[in-house]
Amino acid sequence: MRVWSVLEGIGWRPVASYFFMLLVFFTLLKLYAVDKITIGVMVAISLLFSAFLALVLYRRVIVPLNEVIEAARDIARGNLSRRINIISQDEIGDLAKSINDMADRLRHTIGEITAEKDRAQAMLDSMSDVVLALDRKGRIIMVNPAVETTFGIPQVDCVGRSVVEVIRNFDLDMVLQRVQATNSQLIREVAIISPEPRIFILRATPLVGNTKGGMVVLLRDISERKRMEQMRSEFMSNVSHELRTPLTSIQGFVETLQDNGTEDPQMIRHFLGIIAAETARLSNLVDDLLDLSRIEERRVVRRWQREDIGTLVDQVLTVCGSRADDKQIAIKASLQPRLPRLFGDPDLLAQVLINLVDNAIRYTSAGGTITISGLVEGDEIRIDVADNGAGIPAENIPRIFERFYRVEKARTRGMGGTGLGLAIVKHIIKGHGGRVDVKSVVGKGTVFSIFLPLEIPVTLPAAGSFYLH
Repeated sequence: MRVWSVLEGIGWRPVASYFFMLLVFFTLLKLYAVDKITIGVMVAISLLFSAFLALVLYRRVIVPLNEVIEAARDIARGNLSRRINIISQDEIGDLAKSINDMADRLRHTIGEITAEKDRAQAMLDSMSDVVLALDRKGRIIMVNPAVETTFGIPQVDCVGRSVVEVIRNFDLDMVLQRVQATNSQLIREVAIISPEPRIFILRATPLVGNTKGGMVVLLRDISERKRMEQMRSEFMSNVSHELRTPLTSIQGFVETLQDNGTEDPQMIRHFLGIIAAETARLSNLVDDLLDLSRIEERRVVRRWQREDIGTLVDQVLTVCGSRADDKQIAIKASLQPRLPRLFGDPDLLAQVLINLVDNAIRYTSAGGTITISGLVEGDEIRIDVADNGAGIPAENIPRIFERFYRVEKARTRGMGGTGLGLAIVKHIIKGHGGRVDVKSVVGKGTVFSIFLPLEIPVTLPAAGSFYLH
């Protein structure tokens, strides 16, 4: 059985070849022994037979082996589409088939690896967070494109440099050194001032199980979140302060009436008048807070329609006229003839103009003038509310649309108002696809300009909704 297995492994072709060669050899010897042929004839026949065997060996072995060698070299150079065209049923044919199968498997495996790498690279490229891969010496070996948008440093200039060379920050460098020393993940909040002050969450993770060491660093910009937290804190502080002031006043006068009493009706009316004024102020503050909350949370249920600007101005005069008369302030309208009708919510647009005119009355001295004008500029309608009042310092203009922001809190609180009117104006106009601009000169007056689109929006908010972005 063992002999048969060996013969099966050798194959019948080599056995038959050697048998035929020995048969010819012994036949020549036999013929030479009986003097049938001479030595010269035997040598000539042997040469011819050897040449025939060499030709067979060349065509069946040498040529296929050379093709196998050349194909193997091409595959080693990366040409995985190269195939060996040998279909013989011998060992060389089996070798050629095995090499072809190996090339197919290599191409499939490399294709899978490339696709996985492309997916990983696409995810890295789409990330807004900065991702850095470092070697054991702290040099950057890979970085995603977010480093360019975040720090203004070309991606190619980062590779091969240390992190501190790319992002000059002492705290960041110390955290990375600690991660390298302890071989454990660290999460820290770091402030980086270049190219502009920002706050990041730093997550540094060592490459566990990698004998070459290194780590992956992720930097997430949380500056906006921090700013919103600060604004929320300031908002709560401002709300508390705005509520506490009238409540303290109400509480003080109520306690005075309860504890001391008075027989003077005029004094009682005076105290009750103050309490009523402070209560109205609280009511206005709560109403404005609710209005602003509904607008910002997109829960304002209003209607969209065409509205004439003149009609809106008449509403403003009706609401604000008495207050302007009390301060001897003239309100004038200067509208361009045949102005197109506005498209939007008439109640909200009227509220915008009322807030702006009320604000102008509050900060304009007696005898002043407020002018409401309207004209078409390009594809927008521009509405200006101008006064010749106190004006706003240039450094305060960027913040006047913030909730409860006042230019001079101690002086302006006594003029009334809740500090929310301009914030409401900004959100309503933004919801209509427009914008608000402010120009002011201290001592000469202020102009609030509203820009609203002429064309009807392509997609209108559904009934019962008012989308603000």
